Order: sequence, then structure tokens, then C-alpha cells
Amino acid sequence: MPPEVIQIPYSKKSGYAGLAVLLILMLFLLKTAVTNYLVHDILGAGIFGIFVLFILFLMGLLITTRLIPALKGEVALELDENGVKDYIRNLILDWKDIEDIGLRPGRSTAMLVFELKFDSDFGKQVFVSLRWVDGKDQDIFKTVLNYFDAAEGIERVDEDEDEE
Repeated sequence: MPPEVIQIPYSKKSGYAGLAVLLILMLFLLKTAVTNYLVHDILGAGIFGIFVLFILFLMGLLITTRLIPALKGEVALELDENGVKDYIRNLILDWKDIEDIGLRPGRSTAMLVFELKFDSDFGKQVFVSLRWVDGKDQDIFKTVLNYFDAAEGIERVDEDEDEE
């Protein structure tokens, strides 16, 4: 019997943190733009104003692609009998194509490292960031690794049945 499907949602905490960082950066840039305008430095105000617009664009992108899915409880990472699905990057990896799975820790977040049995469009290693996935990095890694081990067992049983 195959393991049940595991769905891990987007991280609300990371969405709010990313939004807060962009908001603070935008406020600093906006303050600088207004200060430049008040001292009649129109060029400086214009340049910083463009940066503010860029930050607003990034905030809109962050809200629509990360925060709204997190608030709706949408799935960021899914494990099923066929493989792993990263809905953040629209990436699907089949268990049969994965040789090994590792965890690469980072300063702010870790990444799952999928060692493939062949060179793909992404290379022999595929990296999946856990920044936007809800849960502790180590726990997610253990869950994925355990599921991979269980899925490998399923495939071996299926292969053994085919040989008989």
C-alpha cells in the first residue's frame, strides 16, 4: 500500500517577513526621495522614486505569489507515490529519477538537494528552497527522506512483481 499523500503548505511567517523587509526598504527609499525633493534635488528624488516603484512592484509580486497562497492554505510542497511536487517553482521530480536527497543549510533557510540519476535541464542536482515552505527545515527534510525511502520500497515491490 502506497504511503498517503503529504501536502506541506506555504509559510505565512515567511510571507509576512518578506513583506515587512520590502516595506521597510520602501519606506527608507521614500524618505530619501522626499528629502531629496525638499532640497530641490529633483534628479535624486526621481532616481529614488523609481526605486520605490520597483519595490512596490516586488511587494505586489510577493503578495500575489507567496502571501495570498499562504493565507489560502495552498500547498507548496507535495509528496505522493510518484514523486515530489514543488508548486512554488512548478517542479515535479519522480522518485524513480532520484538517487539521493540531502539538506543544504543556509543563513536564512535550507534547501533540499535532489541528486538525480541523470543530467536534467536543471543539472544532476536539483535544489528546492524551503524558505516559503511551512515548517522546520530539518523536519521537512526528514519527512521527504522517509517518504523517499518508503516510495523506493514500493517501486522495488512493483519491480519484483513484474519479474515474477
